[in-house]
Amino acid sequence: MENVSLKLNSELARELERCMGAAHYSTKTEFIREAIREKLAKVREESAKEKAWGKLFAMRGAFKGKGKFETDEEWHNWRSNVFSKQLEKELSKKYGLKL
Repeated sequence: MENVSLKLNSELARELERCMGAAHYSTKTEFIREAIREKLAKVREESAKEKAWGKLFAMRGAFKGKGKFETDEEWHNWRSNVFSKQLEKELSKKYGLKL
């Protein structure tokens, strides 16, 4: 294992101690490790979603008439405003993407 040290201001350290007690962690190290694991998982998930959106953007011409976007802004606007959950599921199933 690699040692990593960090300094916390007293307010954050007190909050850490309150939370670790409430969440039944026996040590600060255990609590911090779990927090890091959760953050890393979240970052990986967000990265995977961005990659999936990138694949969808690359395939935008396959959207039966909706692929005529001239700019990235038009694509993002369409995706934000029109891209329903049902269509998202269908494309996810059709192209094997996890969104």
